[in-house]
Amino acid sequence: QVIPRQTCSLFTHTMVLDMYPGGKEVLLESIDGGSLFQSFLYNQVNVFMTHQSNYGNDRLGLFTFDRAMKFLYKWTNLRLVYEPPEVLGKRYFNLYPEEVEPVWSNPCLNRRHLEIWSEEKNCSSFPKFVVVGPQKTGTTALYWFLNMHPHVKSNLPSPTTFEEVQFFSGPNYFKGIDWYMSFFPTPENNTVLFEKSATYFDQKVVPKRLKTLLPSKHIVVILIDPALRAYSWYQSWKYLTKYYEEANLKLFKLLERLKKPIPEWLKKKSKKFCSLRSKSLSLFYGV
Repeated sequence: QVIPRQTCSLFTHTMVLDMYPGGKEVLLESIDGGSLFQSFLYNQVNVFMTHQSNYGNDRLGLFTFDRAMKFLYKWTNLRLVYEPPEVLGKRYFNLYPEEVEPVWSNPCLNRRHLEIWSEEKNCSSFPKFVVVGPQKTGTTALYWFLNMHPHVKSNLPSPTTFEEVQFFSGPNYFKGIDWYMSFFPTPENNTVLFEKSATYFDQKVVPKRLKTLLPSKHIVVILIDPALRAYSWYQSWKYLTKYYEEANLKLFKLLERLKKPIPEWLKKKSKKFCSLRSKSLSLFYGV
């Protein structure tokens, strides 16, 4: 959770009042009814950064806020209260619960952000298009077919979600942009990067997150007959159910043979599987 900060028009280079950009009148205008005054007026929670250098030299930080307090108390009924950062954070997110989760923007689209970005990072490492699903429409096949093209490269595989990054749709989003970019190799001049995550299609948080980080990229959606997709889901569920039930039964027998304690969840799963298999055999043999 990050509380947004307000600007007070003081930066590292604004240390001497007589050398303030545009003249000291610009700073005074901001304090006396301008942007700084309006920050207090329209925000119930304020966090200001004045930069350390402004507490020395001409002491612009102290000058600015001393004058701002006097102006506020003279012309408004506002009363300011200081609270520790932790308390301030709780108060802010109680007021604005929709801001509890961050939304990552693209640093490559902001000149100031780009200037302070590490030289090791490359804006071209963001994907040019994203395949968003939905599931069971052939997205994995498309992923492999696209990778066959010499000038098209996908994201690197994930150790947990295989060919899908699943960044915009789940907890991976809170790992940040650096984590996301680590899945994409630095492309050559004529290489097109893409990613495929079928979990993006039906998650409400995805459109806003995707639009904010990759506003000008292309979105690929595969549409097929809903009946065919439902049948594909059924076949997948049928296969995985059998696979995991048999795996659980093998684990049960192994622990039993080794005389190791068997977890309760495994006992229930194995008992259920044995019961279903017994019924199937009874029906098969006509018992």
